[in-house]
Amino acid sequence: MDFVNSGRPEGKVNEAVIVSDMKPMEREYMLYLPLYDGVTSLSIGIDSLATIDLPSVDNPKREKPVVLYGTSIMQGLSASRPGMVHTNILSRWLNRECINLGFSGHGELNLEIAEVIANVDAGCFVLDFVPNATVDQMNERFFDFYEIIRKKHPTTPIILLEDPVFTHSLFNQPIAHEIAEKNETINRLYKELKVKGDENIYFIPSENMIGTDNEATVDGIHFTDLGMMRYAELVYPIILQCYDN
Repeated sequence: MDFVNSGRPEGKVNEAVIVSDMKPMEREYMLYLPLYDGVTSLSIGIDSLATIDLPSVDNPKREKPVVLYGTSIMQGLSASRPGMVHTNILSRWLNRECINLGFSGHGELNLEIAEVIANVDAGCFVLDFVPNATVDQMNERFFDFYEIIRKKHPTTPIILLEDPVFTHSLFNQPIAHEIAEKNETINRLYKELKVKGDENIYFIPSENMIGTDNEATVDGIHFTDLGMMRYAELVYPIILQCYDN
């Protein structure tokens, strides 16, 4: 899949030429909408001699999508363009629709969101809430959140992720302690599920999530495009394994 161009918003109403002066032939396009700005209407203009038809290829596949739940990191804060958020990278690699349920400033295991997630006939659930959820919230809500999903999807793979080891935690002792405590908590919760016999629960440590060169975030927390790519590279083989099984 080749990248074409980005539309650059300048106000509430925007118009942009995405591509022109091409050879006349049939092509298929995928248009990514903004990660944070809402779109109330969209029109696509084409050359007077061109036509728009339904895609001939099911790309990405819409059946059994990947559902990813998380925080502003998941939503894609700081991606240079919508196609570079890790959920869209994964969608291209997997040829599978990825439903991004990242909530900036939230992702705190709200049970109402679990009900929404459980209503999706997904092939895999990725739960990446640890960056925003507190230890108390995890202890109080995680099993209820999990059971809401499991009740409707008893064997669908669920992937849990640790909190990234953010770069400023190397200097800020309280932050380092908070990350360690959160990761100890999610490790314990995962192990409890394994002991209870859940064979379709997966766990991804954060050790190699963003690398060690300090180039993967814009502010110590939110990912650059490089960080998005590294996250996708870490999660991709586990998701692929879930679908292969």
